[in-house]
Amino acid sequence: MVRCDFCGAEIEGLPYKCKYCGGTFCVWHHLPEEHNCLGLHKAVSTYALERAERLERAAPPRLRSAPAAALYPGEARDLAIGVAAVALAYLHPYSLTGALVALLVALTAYLPHELAHKLAAQRYGYAARYVLSRWGLLLTLLSALPFAPLRFIVPGYVLVSGYGVGRKENGIISAAGPAVNLAAAALLLLAAPASRIAGELVYANAFIATFNLLPFGPLDGRKIIEWKPALWLLMLLLAALLLVAGLV
Repeated sequence: MVRCDFCGAEIEGLPYKCKYCGGTFCVWHHLPEEHNCLGLHKAVSTYALERAERLERAAPPRLRSAPAAALYPGEARDLAIGVAAVALAYLHPYSLTGALVALLVALTAYLPHELAHKLAAQRYGYAARYVLSRWGLLLTLLSALPFAPLRFIVPGYVLVSGYGVGRKENGIISAAGPAVNLAAAALLLLAAPASRIAGELVYANAFIATFNLLPFGPLDGRKIIEWKPALWLLMLLLAALLLVAGLV
C-alpha cells in the first residue's frame, strides 16, 4: 500500500505525485504548500504568469518578411475584378487611347495602392487579403457611366486580420497605399510635358491618393490622422499639388 510522504497515511486510490519535489502524497497533502514542498521555488506564481500574458498582449508585433506573392484562394480573382472595375470607371472617352489610359490607371495606380497595403500589413506579421466590397464595386461601376459626376474608386479593400493592431502599425499600413500613388505621380510628372498619357496617370494617381486621404469612415486618411496628423496633412497637401499639376 502506498503511503503519503508527509503524514504517512495509506493512500486509497491513485496517489498524487508532486511535480516539484517528486514526492507521493495523499489527497489532503497533494498541494505543494500542504506538504512544505522543498521544490516550491521552481513553481511560477500565478501573478508572474498573468503579468507575462499581459506583456505579451501589449508588445508590438515584430517585423518579419512575408512572401511578396502570398495570395489567398480567390484573392487573385478579386484583384482582377477590382482592376477591371477601375479600368471601366476610367474608360470614358471611349477610344483606343482612352482604353489604354484606363488600363494603365488600373494597373499602375489602383493595383499598386492595394498591394502596398497588403505588403505593409504582412511586413508587420498580420494576415492581409484583398476583398471585394459589394457596395463599393457598385459605386465604382456606376462611375463608369458617361454622365457620372464623380469617380468612386472603391471596388474593394485590403482586410487586415491580427490580434491587437496598434495605432502606429495601422497608420503605417494605411499610409503605404497613398504613399505609392504620390511617389508614382511625382515620377510621372517628369514625363508629363512630353506625354499626354503620363499626364493622365499623374492625375489618376494624385486623385486616388487624395480620395483615400480624406479623413472619413474607413478611408486611409482617418487612420493616418489618428497616428500622425502632421504626416497626414503633408501627404494631403502633396496630393492636392500633384492633382493640380496633373490638370495643367
